[in-house]
Amino acid sequence: MPKTTDVRVLLVSDNLQTIDTLRYFMEPMAMNVEVCSDIDSATRNLCRRKFEAVVIEFNDPAETLELINKSRGMTSHKGAVVLAILNSSSEMPDAFRAGANFVLVRPLLPAILMRTLRASYPLMVRERRRYYRYPLEIPVYFSSIPRPEFVATSINVSEGGMALASSVPLQVGERVSLKLTLPGTKSTTTIGAEVCWTDNAGRMGLVFVQVPTVVVERLQSWIAERMEECQPC
Repeated sequence: MPKTTDVRVLLVSDNLQTIDTLRYFMEPMAMNVEVCSDIDSATRNLCRRKFEAVVIEFNDPAETLELINKSRGMTSHKGAVVLAILNSSSEMPDAFRAGANFVLVRPLLPAILMRTLRASYPLMVRERRRYYRYPLEIPVYFSSIPRPEFVATSINVSEGGMALASSVPLQVGERVSLKLTLPGTKSTTTIGAEVCWTDNAGRMGLVFVQVPTVVVERLQSWIAERMEECQPC
């Protein structure tokens, strides 16, 4: 069973040897590999789920390049690591222009494959941490120019935003200032945020904006520690 902290990799290939080879090297590195055998099913998966990396085999170069372009156009996958498996080095320029971060040329030699995975893995972890949402129920104090201060309850938090439950309705696009104290810390954190969605049950999502560097570092460190705690022994 994949761990909470495993990075999620979408492998687009119908070659059993390629699939077995990549799984053999990737899964011990905490990469949870999901396989799609064709471009259409891969596109559907990218629309439905978040992956930290996409590994694409160049069977049909035109379709493959289109998939790389599509993934780069998706908000949730704009920062995903893209690794292209090429039939020859002549395909490298097109792969990089389309948005690939790394390339491998057949045959997949173990030493080169491991070197590429070691180089790409930290980028996958960073992308995983950026989107990781930690369940968190604490009071969050809101303030804005047209409103008196009020309190809402957080639902979860990520490096880039929060989901909250509030009895005070806010409008999408409204800017607010948040004050909160993360569990296990003593200092109060103040963050500028913007409402990006609401529903009829009093829940809303906020994206962080205008966050001081020291607050970003504090939040990144706190999220990373929570991810480690969630990993089974």
